[in-house]
Amino acid sequence: MRDANYPVAVTALTTAVFCVGLLAAGTSAPETSAHAGQADARRVAVRNERPRPGQEVLVLRHQQLSKGAHEAYYRSSLAGVWPWYEKIGTRIVGQWLVIDPPGDASSDHAYRLARYASFEHWRATRDPANVGLGGNGPDREKSLESGRDRSGVQTGSKGAYFLQGEFAPTRPLYMPAVSEQYALVAGEAASAADALIAVRNGAAQQGTEIVELRYQRIDKGTFERFVADTRDAIWPWEEKLGARPIGQWRVIHPDAPNRTKPDPAFDEVVTLTRYASREHRLALQPDRAVLAGGNGPDWRAWRDALAAQAPLTRATEIEVMQGDMYLSPPVFLPPLNEKYRLAR
Repeated sequence: MRDANYPVAVTALTTAVFCVGLLAAGTSAPETSAHAGQADARRVAVRNERPRPGQEVLVLRHQQLSKGAHEAYYRSSLAGVWPWYEKIGTRIVGQWLVIDPPGDASSDHAYRLARYASFEHWRATRDPANVGLGGNGPDREKSLESGRDRSGVQTGSKGAYFLQGEFAPTRPLYMPAVSEQYALVAGEAASAADALIAVRNGAAQQGTEIVELRYQRIDKGTFERFVADTRDAIWPWEEKLGARPIGQWRVIHPDAPNRTKPDPAFDEVVTLTRYASREHRLALQPDRAVLAGGNGPDWRAWRDALAAQAPLTRATEIEVMQGDMYLSPPVFLPPLNEKYRLAR
């Protein structure tokens, strides 16, 4: 497992994803048509329309892997699968191995989060239809080859969550200091029960980054209230204390294989948050976080938002993961030395 403590923040994520044109999507693959056969059945070249607008959909897909195989799975993704999917408009957010709770003696569990411009876009990127988006050059062949390598270590899956909601806002936050002066109480450590807690902090501690995956069931129709409390009060406080939220989304159920089924009584919420280490995550738990950031108005807003979400929440499941934020690095896919004309 790689050390995932990269000096990048999720705020580097773009907040908009553009879908490549869906040329030939939803039709027979060009190489199997009679017209394409007259030109060259072995080659599929494409041109693309302008980006098509839509409502962004994220897919959080679970993988069950052979024990110890996550690094090989990640390397196959990095080397061949993801560059192709990024070319056809997907944006990979990250890939993580679940470390708590651990897998059994024979398997590991992992997740990948990917962004699509719309559900229509997601469907068009499914193999074999995706040849109509990007052609069948060596880049796609490399993706297929790497996908076969991955399948050799994947033993199953719990399925995918299809998500819509909100990435953690990429905004600077100004939280003015309270106009007060303090005197040090020598020899006494702050207690969570103290009426006044002001804080100075030590230098940043290095560690191995982890990501918390929080799955919750909440009262039906309350997601907008829920995510507003998270965005306006929970994330600002946690960012101040060094956490880096990735986002919070509601599970949707489009016409595709889903991990869960819709229920008339509740909505499902998935929240992903980055921490510098296990110790960092523990320090930000509700009964301890005040000691890291003080009990000013920002802490009170955070506490009150958690209290407002509590009666809406029916169940919570947490998995802690370790892995890699992909963050869509630049990729150079050189064109082949070929020239085409319209075949029809």
